[in-house]
Amino acid sequence: MAGETERYNQIREKKGLSKKDFAESLGLSFSMNYQISSGRIKLPRELLEKLSQVHNVNLHWFLTGQGQSGLESDTTEIELLDQEAAAGQGREIGGYIEKQYIPILYDFLRPHNPQNLKAVLVSGDSMIDERINNGDIAIFNIKQTEGNGIYIVSVGNTLLVKRVNFDPANKTRRYTGLELEEIKIVGRVVACFHRL
Repeated sequence: MAGETERYNQIREKKGLSKKDFAESLGLSFSMNYQISSGRIKLPRELLEKLSQVHNVNLHWFLTGQGQSGLESDTTEIELLDQEAAAGQGREIGGYIEKQYIPILYDFLRPHNPQNLKAVLVSGDSMIDERINNGDIAIFNIKQTEGNGIYIVSVGNTLLVKRVNFDPANKTRRYTGLELEEIKIVGRVVACFHRL
């Protein structure tokens, strides 16, 4: 437990927060924060996700002491798939997708955990009404796959960026039967970078 206590206090120090402000950022009472920071009790498991979201902490590091903490700098690297997502008819997914990474400011990604984010280049103009243009970089959260919104979707061998509406009364393009077996919601688009 000493390791977690040390890392808990390290997070507060790295963020430059007073004990009171740090406790408030996690929704903790000053008394509860004192007990955690002094090693008397462990951080309740239900607050781990909040610690990760609010302070961009790598939970694997927090629990084990291994890997990067997420506190190293003001930026993080998001995997950029070497594959275009079509805002139109669809682009075939290549057999080999090379990994690249792009640095992004942590503050731009809040409240999303950077470990759950990936990026993809957009090709096509069918999403202009959603302010997603040809050549943009779409950031998507692989942990968010439910509810109406804009998603990266794979259909068979193609990758698309589309507005998904789970309302059966919607009159736009609908997929049924065997078609549904080929559709996979990859993740919800949470941000988009425009190229000038």
